Amino acid sequence: MLVTREADYAIRCVIEVSRHGRISAARVAKLQGISPTFLGKIVQSLAKAGILATRRGVGGGIALGVPVESLTLLQVIEAVEGPLCLNECLTTPPQCPHVEACPAYTYLKQAQVSLRGILNVTFAEVTKGLPPMAITDVCELPAWLPTGGSRTADAP
Repeated sequence: MLVTREADYAIRCVIEVSRHGRISAARVAKLQGISPTFLGKIVQSLAKAGILATRRGVGGGIALGVPVESLTLLQVIEAVEGPLCLNECLTTPPQCPHVEACPAYTYLKQAQVSLRGILNVTFAEVTKGLPPMAITDVCELPAWLPTGGSRTADAP
């Protein structure tokens, strides 16, 4: 099984948002080397699932829509991919008429349960040890703007 590029980018986006708090989608795209258009589609899917909250305008951007302690890798993957399922026989209801007689079914089911369990880790655990980003890491401030945030009298 291969995690799709869309799921990979969704995970990377959520990691950036969890580190920065509120951040622009354009900044996430730049930091992660993701096409802004493609990231916009991913952000829409994550917002529709309630994982991200979006706001336009000054002070806008994207932020987590749920606490980082309750958000899991599995939720993010399923928000962009749909339900994680290794084989059609494992869907509900099973899409295979041979489930009852299939000798591989039990093993496939165990593999799916294990995979879902492993991916049920929270982003709080995934990002543990990563330093939160400072505001100067998020925004490229003009050289004339002091770190206090006010404009000096001799600034252009």
